[in-house]
Amino acid sequence: MSVQRPIRLPSPEFAQMELPMTEQACEFFWRVHDTGREVVHFSLNEAHRYSHALAPFPLLYMAERLETCLWERFGDDLLNSGAPVSRSLWMSRAISRIAVKGLRLCDLTSVQTRAVVRVDLSALHHPDLAVPQRWGLELQRHPAGFEGIRYASRFDHEPCVALFGRPGMAERLESRRVGLLGELPAADEFLLRHRIALI
Repeated sequence: MSVQRPIRLPSPEFAQMELPMTEQACEFFWRVHDTGREVVHFSLNEAHRYSHALAPFPLLYMAERLETCLWERFGDDLLNSGAPVSRSLWMSRAISRIAVKGLRLCDLTSVQTRAVVRVDLSALHHPDLAVPQRWGLELQRHPAGFEGIRYASRFDHEPCVALFGRPGMAERLESRRVGLLGELPAADEFLLRHRIALI
């Protein structure tokens, strides 16, 4: 007989709860993006972890480490196909750095914060994206006025940020394109380290 743990969702009194606010410690973030699109591009995509269809703001996803950023973009492709990645997909992507100061985040990488929020990692990493998306929606709506969610990558457990596109947020971001994936030694090292073939 199989036993299932409860799926934790925001409580009915979630908006009245006092939640911890964390100011970012990272100086800049990494972002993989389509070469034909602006680096700073907020969107709502039902395939993304915290992007609820009813969210008041679109989101921008970034990572604190370059390798984490690559895992977040290509991890499902790698695990689903046994390591090869489409060469055309890889070559059509670029890496940029995004600098921003003083972000006010709900830090779900913190055990203490998760205890106050009353959520566990199984809910945040749940394969039914409706579960983490519900958390994303309620954190956007929370009166604390969070500017984003700091969370752990499900691939390497390193920190990422889902940034809310609140009014004026895009103007606070300073982006610098580092280069195309096909031209970056760090991207080549990622392929070699994980024995990933481009096909």
